[in-house]
Amino acid sequence: MPGPEFLSGVIEGFYGRPWSFEQRADLLPRLRDLGFNTYVYAPKDDIKLRTRWREQYDGVEADRLSALVRACQEAGVRFVYAISPGLDVRYGEPADLAWLVGKVDRVLSFGVHDVALLFDDISHSLHPEDDARFGGLAAAQAHLAEWLFQHLRQVRPDGLRLVCPTIYCRRDADTRSDGWRYLHDLGQRLGDDVDVFWTGEDVVSEHLDAAAMADVRDALGRRPVLWDNLHADDYDVRSVYLGPYAGRAADLPSATRGIVTNPNGALVLNEVPFATLAAYLRDPEGYHPDSALRDALGRWRSSLDADDGSVITSDELWLLIDLFHLPWRCGPNVEARLEDAAALLEAPPDPDDPRLSRLEGFAKDVARLCQRLTELRDRELFYALHGVALEARRESRVLVDYLRHRAEHGASARYGRPDALPNTYRRGFAANVHELLPLDASGAIRPRGT
Repeated sequence: MPGPEFLSGVIEGFYGRPWSFEQRADLLPRLRDLGFNTYVYAPKDDIKLRTRWREQYDGVEADRLSALVRACQEAGVRFVYAISPGLDVRYGEPADLAWLVGKVDRVLSFGVHDVALLFDDISHSLHPEDDARFGGLAAAQAHLAEWLFQHLRQVRPDGLRLVCPTIYCRRDADTRSDGWRYLHDLGQRLGDDVDVFWTGEDVVSEHLDAAAMADVRDALGRRPVLWDNLHADDYDVRSVYLGPYAGRAADLPSATRGIVTNPNGALVLNEVPFATLAAYLRDPEGYHPDSALRDALGRWRSSLDADDGSVITSDELWLLIDLFHLPWRCGPNVEARLEDAAALLEAPPDPDDPRLSRLEGFAKDVARLCQRLTELRDRELFYALHGVALEARRESRVLVDYLRHRAEHGASARYGRPDALPNTYRRGFAANVHELLPLDASGAIRPRGT
C-alpha cells in the first residue's frame, strides 16, 4: 500500500438511490479489513447534498450522519463529507456564502473533519453578476472554495479539503478551448493544502498510468486524487460491472494523491471491485488482475448459497463475471463465444459447424445461471442482478436461435423473434433515438453516409 498520506477507499458518488445508513455501517469494517482509509459521502441524489444543499439536516438525519461518522472513526476510516452547491449557487452572493458555511458547520458538529466541495456535472456558464465580478468559472469557484476552506482551516486545521472541478477528465480539458486554462487558473487560486479530484483520460478511463497524470499535475500544481469510475454503472441502467480492477499501471499510485473508487450503485455488487482494488494498492508492481479476481471469487463464492443449501458453483460464478465484466469487454470465455458468433455470421451457413454447438451450450449455461440466481438466499444480490441476467438469457437465446435458423434455412431467410410480440421488443424513447442515430458498433455516432 502507498504511504500513510495516500488516500484509498470508496466514494459513494453515483447517481441513483443512495446506500442506506445500515449498508454504510456494514461497509466500514470491510473497508478497514481491506486496508482502505477513506470513505467519501457524496451520493448525487442525496437531496440535501446537491439539489437542496442549503437545507439543514433534520434530527433523524443528523443522528444517522453522526452515527456514521462515529462508525468511521471506530473503523479507522476517514469520513469525507462532500457538498455539491454548483447547480444554483451564486458564487459572489454573500447569502449563499453564509448558507454554505452554515451547512458545513452543522455537519462539523457531527464530528466531521474532512470536507469536499464538488463542482462536477454543472453548467460552465455563470450568472451575469458572477461573470462580471470574477471573469471566469475558475475564479468564481476558487473564491467559493477558499471562502469555505479558510473557515475550515481555523475550525478543523487537521482536516482534508478537496475540490472536484467542473472539468475533471482529459477529454473535457482537450475538447473545450479553455479547458486546460480553467484547470491552471483553479490550481493557482486554491491553497496548496487543497486536493483536487480527477477521473483520468475520460469520465470512465480504460487505461491509466503515471504519464496520464502529468498534464493535470502540471496544470493544477499538485498530484490529483483519482476518482476512479471503472466500475461505475449509473450511466447505463442495463449494465453492472463485476470484473477486477484493471487497466491501471504499477506507477499510477506514485503520480496521484490517492485513489478512490466510485463503484456499482448496488453495494452488494462490489465484492470483486473492492477486493481487487485493495490487492492492487497493496502491491502495484506484483498485481495481476486475473489472480486477484480468482482470490476475490473464492471468498465471494462461499457466501452465495441457495435456498436448498447448495452454493453457486465456480463455473456459474465465472460465467456471471464474464457476462458482466468491465465497460469495454466481457470476460474471456464470453468474448470467445462472441467471436464464434461473429465468425458464423461471416461464414456460409452450416448446421454442423462446431461453433454453433458451442453457442447453443453457452445459451443453456446462461439460462441455468439465471435460474440459479433466483434461488440465492441473498435477495439483494438477486434483485441487483435480475434485470441484467434476464437480458443476457434472452439475448443469448435469440442469437443462437437466429444462427441456427440461418444455418438451416440460408443466410437470406427471414427470421422473426419468437420471444416477443410485434413492436414490443425494446421499444420506448431511448430505443427510438438509437434507431435515428447512425451508431457504429462502439456506440460512436458516424457521419451520415459512411
